[in-house]
Amino acid sequence: MTSFTMHRPSPWRSPLGAQAPTASTSPRLATDPLGDHRLAMLARKEPTRRLVRDVIGLRRLRKLSQSALAAELGVSKRTWQEWEQGRRLPSGVGRALLNRWAHEQPEWPGNTADDSSP
Repeated sequence: MTSFTMHRPSPWRSPLGAQAPTASTSPRLATDPLGDHRLAMLARKEPTRRLVRDVIGLRRLRKLSQSALAAELGVSKRTWQEWEQGRRLPSGVGRALLNRWAHEQPEWPGNTADDSSP
């Protein structure tokens, strides 16, 4: 009886045996060895992450449940949970909702008695 084992090709080698791209063979790796593109994407998303963290803090200060906050924002509870737990980030409309809600709160650091009068 002959045993049969499947050979699984390495993801770093092509079927023809060529090596995976390295900094010397790939122009992208040569120009971006530290992942500058990835760092730029993270930096671009940081203001949104900060806004979500601020809204979480305000939600806890006001002792609101996730459901209550979602209702105030006008989004589903599941959407708010995705944002709060960091699985998703709010898009442009979601960011605008969070920003408006945060600035309406008296606990928001930028709000003073002068700002609250219409």
